[in-house]
Amino acid sequence: MLYARSARRTPVPAWRAALFGLGLVCVVAPLNSPLETLAEHYLLLAHLLQNAIIADWAPPLLIIGMTPAMRAAVAARGGRPFAAVTQPAVALPLWLVGWYGVHVDAFYEAALRHPWALNVEHALLIAIGLAFWWPVLARTTRTVPASLILYLLAAFVAASFLGLAYTFVSRPFYGFYVHAPRVWGLGPAEDQNLGGVIMNGEQSIVFLAAIGYVLVALLDREDERTATHAAQPR
Repeated sequence: MLYARSARRTPVPAWRAALFGLGLVCVVAPLNSPLETLAEHYLLLAHLLQNAIIADWAPPLLIIGMTPAMRAAVAARGGRPFAAVTQPAVALPLWLVGWYGVHVDAFYEAALRHPWALNVEHALLIAIGLAFWWPVLARTTRTVPASLILYLLAAFVAASFLGLAYTFVSRPFYGFYVHAPRVWGLGPAEDQNLGGVIMNGEQSIVFLAAIGYVLVALLDREDERTATHAAQPR
């Protein structure tokens, strides 16, 4: 509703509106579809895929879908707290703590057994995702700091250990899914291992795409500097 109201005041390019809409779909669809049923009652891999969509896909799409004016308005409304949590030095550890924290056994089990806790889990994933991707995709200037490459690489490497644990550890981490009814012929260990493969695969795609985006922006900036220097009279 806020996006639509803002778009009525200031025209929004169709491609931005489409990406914002796709970001909303990435929040709503996983939580209101058969994927939610599978995640909440049967399969860990469905839960991990659900978390990946709302944490890794939705936030970047929502941020890109906003115009610079919209982002500036969000930052202004958020004030100093928003500016603090979207600084790379804060956003990265915040994202990592949140990402690992919601997958801790005690929290994960509680979320599966209590709907309110599951809603908290999903809200946390969306919030930390927005905080993490804001420094990358919501810059107020055309200048692209090279440190963003290190920021993304550090996040990619640090987060990958969770997916690797799911992939290679044969002992199921969550008792809830050990005792859940089995579907598709998957045992608890196979379910967990396949979920880890899915998690690592989707994060590889997302982070490599983001790193490629930053690299292209850095090369464009270098080309502009070279062209400007060449055009200066000698």
